[in-house]
Amino acid sequence: MTVAALAVALAVILLNQKPAPSPTSQLVTPPLSYAADIVNGESLGRADAPVVMAVYADFQCPVCGRFVREQFGSLKSEFIDTGILRIESHDIAILGSGARDESLELATGASCAAQQDRYWTFHDYLSWNQQRENRGDYSEAFISSIASASGLDMPAWDTCMAGDETRNAVIEASLAALRAGINSTPTISLNGGTPVAGLPDAATLAATIRSLAAGGGASVSPVP
Repeated sequence: MTVAALAVALAVILLNQKPAPSPTSQLVTPPLSYAADIVNGESLGRADAPVVMAVYADFQCPVCGRFVREQFGSLKSEFIDTGILRIESHDIAILGSGARDESLELATGASCAAQQDRYWTFHDYLSWNQQRENRGDYSEAFISSIASASGLDMPAWDTCMAGDETRNAVIEASLAALRAGINSTPTISLNGGTPVAGLPDAATLAATIRSLAAGGGASVSPVP
């Protein structure tokens, strides 16, 4: 084998290797933080907010990650912090494949974080450090690094992850969503209205929230 051919072969091998799990020190720190009085498990916002946005998402879903990274900042400043909007997050595992369902493990990790009232920190760390879908990037070590960065009680979180109760609850929630016709992520519903799949148009979503808060109807879909 020539030197050039050997170099090409080595390059192909390196390109096909999966990246090592990111240690906590290398994780991107999410830009948002939340006051304790607006965080309640998987709910974010005041309990009496006039607009409730249910978000069905799979942590492996690239568009779900974009929704969080591109739109949650403005939603928080304009609507959540002002008491207009409450987001209710529904993590479902519908994209995973193979012997180890990475979507299921991610959603289970988030649910275990919610038991310590650290769901939104965990949620944001995952969203800002999203990896490749179904490629083995979401290893136990990677998810554990997310939990550690989120400030969790790690022994308690590890115990939750080792059991079946939380994981089975995620499976049941995922099956219930599928039975309800939610088979794509992200899917959002405003004030119990018809669930709509896809990345919302930010301007249209904001206008719809304002209309609902003022007592109007949501006649325009926020998804183009």
